Amino acid sequence: MNLEKLFSKHFPSFNFLFNYSLAKKSYFKIGGQAEIFYSAKTRQEAMDLLSFCKEQGVKFTILGGASNVIIADGGLSGLVLSLDFAELKLIEENEQELFYQADAGIKTSYLVSRVANQGGGGLEGFIGVPGVLGGAIYNNAHYLKDLIGDKIYQVEVFDVKNSEIHIFPREKCEFAYEQSVFQKDKNLVIFSAFFALKKSSPDKVKEEVRAAIAKRELTQPLHLPSCGCVFQNPPNTDLLRKLFPQFAHLDFIPAGFLIDQAGMKGARLGDIQVSEKHAAFFVNLGQGQAKDVKKLIEKVKTVVLEKFNVILKEEVFYLS
Repeated sequence: MNLEKLFSKHFPSFNFLFNYSLAKKSYFKIGGQAEIFYSAKTRQEAMDLLSFCKEQGVKFTILGGASNVIIADGGLSGLVLSLDFAELKLIEENEQELFYQADAGIKTSYLVSRVANQGGGGLEGFIGVPGVLGGAIYNNAHYLKDLIGDKIYQVEVFDVKNSEIHIFPREKCEFAYEQSVFQKDKNLVIFSAFFALKKSSPDKVKEEVRAAIAKRELTQPLHLPSCGCVFQNPPNTDLLRKLFPQFAHLDFIPAGFLIDQAGMKGARLGDIQVSEKHAAFFVNLGQGQAKDVKKLIEKVKTVVLEKFNVILKEEVFYLS
């Protein structure tokens, strides 16, 4: 099947990009080509393309801000679709809360800044989460103990299988640490989310935003390409509490700390390195490749398992 001809014929007004380098979009600056790439500016464009993929049996991949993914060196076949509608609406307010609808394509940092200016509290820590809101919801992004899903009361979803839009209440989203129902069912595509935020003083909220920014700049390798934290923080254990009493009170222990204690901070394979600033981050020093990321991930997991009997689980998603 010649997909270029097929899509160009059925959507003559759409500006598709063929054999498009995904490394250009990736925060990690890693990844091969998309067979077909398109940025949907409206819900209707996205629905038409996704329904067409279903009818034609064409593989599709939803790509958010490409900040928490490792894209295969061989690229992605089929359609790679970016959802670029990015409206933010204040839909209701009362004395205690502000209620917003935010589209999937809005940058997470921009969302936090906008609501902070209006005194919407609760999202301050997510100012440094890269990428767009759709990806943050898919991954149920976290900042310290806060999960973005805890601030959401419903999500607008396009069900590709049935070509229908649904409103999922929070419970149906199955939010948990680094988890959501959207990871289980690829036919559920996030279009927007509805937030209920505590009303506060804009100056107070903005001060908390500035504090969160300062903390990230101090502790994370923001000057180098990366995919953010590679690993989830693992559950604490009796052995870890004995070895590291400073974390005995925590349910989860920082993955970066364990990697550091295992002697893997600064470890390198090709141009991929375990960050010397924050060991839960891998950075691309130049011409890094996905295959080297995977190999280094397995090496880190092996060493941590040997030293601390802890199985690290990836927080990043592999796209292939």
